[in-house]
Amino acid sequence: MAQLNNPDIKHVHDIIQVLNSGIDFYGDAKEKVDDRQLAQFFDRMLNARRLVKERLQPFAIQEDGKREDGSAFTVEARKVYTKVIGAVSSDKEHTYISQLEEVEDKTLEELKAALKENQPPQFETALRQSLTTMQECHDEMRALKKATSH
Repeated sequence: MAQLNNPDIKHVHDIIQVLNSGIDFYGDAKEKVDDRQLAQFFDRMLNARRLVKERLQPFAIQEDGKREDGSAFTVEARKVYTKVIGAVSSDKEHTYISQLEEVEDKTLEELKAALKENQPPQFETALRQSLTTMQECHDEMRALKKATSH
């Protein structure tokens, strides 16, 4: 419940939906790639997203009284696109990496949008911690994308 001088939580559901979609996408990608190291890398990214999601869930519960379990349409559409391209591509690993980097971009975009809003102090702190975690994931994914480009 919002207090008089305490701003309402904004944007938490959008962030968690993008995180949920990314968790599903990384899980799918992990199962589809043949490279064991790449699968382990995807697993690390998946776990980072789960950690951030659990850090933010209390704020979704505080706002609506329940956990956010939905997913973001933009990420779901990207997942379908990747399945189609991966089916016809000779380099499915690079296809997944490229699309997952886009998911990381979307996650950062959502976190930054939330930080532009006037947020309760505890939520802003959680957002900043989450942004740091997700920026590290994004940077690792971008480096991997560059390393696997032909």
